[in-house]
Amino acid sequence: MKKRILIVIAAVNLFLPVFAFDADSLVQTGNKYYVSNDYQKAADAYHTVIDSGFVAAELYFNLGNAYYKMNNHALAILNYERALLLAPSDKDIRFNLELANAHVVDKIDIIPEFFVKRWLKDLVKIATSNTWAILSMSAFILFLVLLITYLFSSKRFVKQLSFYLFILSFTGSVFCFIFSAQRMKMLEERQSAIIIAPSVTAKSSPNEYGTNLFILHEGTKVEVTDSVGFWNEIRISNGNKGWIQKQTFERI
Repeated sequence: MKKRILIVIAAVNLFLPVFAFDADSLVQTGNKYYVSNDYQKAADAYHTVIDSGFVAAELYFNLGNAYYKMNNHALAILNYERALLLAPSDKDIRFNLELANAHVVDKIDIIPEFFVKRWLKDLVKIATSNTWAILSMSAFILFLVLLITYLFSSKRFVKQLSFYLFILSFTGSVFCFIFSAQRMKMLEERQSAIIIAPSVTAKSSPNEYGTNLFILHEGTKVEVTDSVGFWNEIRISNGNKGWIQKQTFERI
């Protein structure tokens, strides 16, 4: 498992000045507990920071590491997945997530997606919503500069070049804006979840009297598709659906 100690002092001081002292202190305390192998106290310290409103990929990563050390692979996977949402290109997070997933009992076949849809999803996940938004704004500014160049330049070559480039930059701006919105949608909708109960039986209907369909174990990733009271309909990677109770899973 790859280890990395969280350093958030500068970020906290920049974005949360009122909370900075307590957050810094708790993070450092959590790091000390982690280094001294007191993983439960380290996890408690990281949780306190998160519950206070501070969110960072490194924080979830460290929390996942603490749970992994305690052999709580379901909560380790949950926090690695949350870290990955915030830092989709982080190789350390992906590596540790793969290690944690190796402990999951359920080995479910994945229905292959159409390659274009899969490629677009992977492309959106390359960067955060803010990064895509910045790229969109930059491309739009470039578009305006090229448009002005095209309108006021008297040279034929310059007009032709700027014409093609401002079309390209405008198209890039639109696509980056769409990718930013899609990335934000992934964070807000939170349809993905991790089973945290040791085992759970998926039912054919949202009640105890439904037919037993299949059994899932802790650490398995599911998609939440519907809800009725205390029951949620979930879909697993092979396409099968069933109803389980809310307390058996936690949304990523």
